[in-house]
Amino acid sequence: MKQTAPPQKSLKTLNTTLIAALSGLLLLSPAVAKESPEFADKVIQEHGIQGAQAERLRRLLTQGYGLTRNIGTEDPDAFIGPNNSYHPVSRAQCRERVLDQGLIKTSTEDQALCQAKWMVPVPGVDGKPALCMDQFEFPNIPCEYPLVWVPSQTAHQICQSMGKRLCNSHEWEGACAGAVQSIDSYRFDIGNDQARRRAVNQAREKVWAFQHQPEYAERTRSQVLCAVYSGEDPDVLPEARANISPGPIPGLSLNCAPHKSAYKTCGTNSWPAGYKHECVSRQGVYDLHGNLAEVVNLPSHKGNIARGRVTGLTERKGSFFVDRSKLKGRGGVQKYPDDCRVRQPYEHTKEISKDTGHSFYQEGFRCCKDVP
Repeated sequence: MKQTAPPQKSLKTLNTTLIAALSGLLLLSPAVAKESPEFADKVIQEHGIQGAQAERLRRLLTQGYGLTRNIGTEDPDAFIGPNNSYHPVSRAQCRERVLDQGLIKTSTEDQALCQAKWMVPVPGVDGKPALCMDQFEFPNIPCEYPLVWVPSQTAHQICQSMGKRLCNSHEWEGACAGAVQSIDSYRFDIGNDQARRRAVNQAREKVWAFQHQPEYAERTRSQVLCAVYSGEDPDVLPEARANISPGPIPGLSLNCAPHKSAYKTCGTNSWPAGYKHECVSRQGVYDLHGNLAEVVNLPSHKGNIARGRVTGLTERKGSFFVDRSKLKGRGGVQKYPDDCRVRQPYEHTKEISKDTGHSFYQEGFRCCKDVP
């Protein structure tokens, strides 16, 4: 008996099915992930951004490449988000335990000097204000989860839309250590990048942001005191603790595969900004140790030190990977120390103006501006 072939779907039906399947795949891609209009409005309102700058900021946040806080809702009680994210505590808990208790400090005098909300001046070696810096990782709102998966070019564009810029490496270090050093600290007299880094690290002052507080003056371990995602921390919610990988690198989610698809497997287990309020610099800058790694502008010569424009290379500072004593580099030396003035390994140095693709689940930024 002759068998009858199954009916063929029309070309239109096949095309519709294919488009639907591709759309489903694209939703998993960081290329189309974006933040919500509600979040953009929150940032714009909090910082008083207006006119064309507000529209630019809204466009960057809602159409940007991969940008996310990995929470997916403005519900302050939510702490579990997409992409295997389990934030340690909720934003509501942060506001109740820290912000409402007056434990996060800001100064109307500082904000008046910087002409921006949640910014503080950072002094130079002469004690005079050298720059202004955001107190928190972007969006620079206390008790909000910070933004991740932000290429450094986009980070700088976001800062520009707020009348700011991406911070220089020595500015970030100065906000952490207490004062911004001279640009001679970059050792531009050494031509080789790696040799320059070694020279800086060998001569650096080893200090941590919190050591200006008498009770922490001798402390050099930031675990628990700062925003490190660890099962050792009693503040971590039970559901979040159950999602912590037992491996040697704190902060990883269970089943995290950063070498394969970090966007979908690693999550972003960041703390609400400033929850660890004792992990603060003398100037009042929070989360310099712990929470996210932060991209900054690393000048390669005096000509691309940022004042208004950013033309240097991408470097990253700080991280919730602050207790990485089991990760050793050549010679058995700790690969990622986290003191304020350390020059980290050059992992993805690229011109910021061209750094449009590199982003990561635990990488964010904060903004600086010249003193008005």
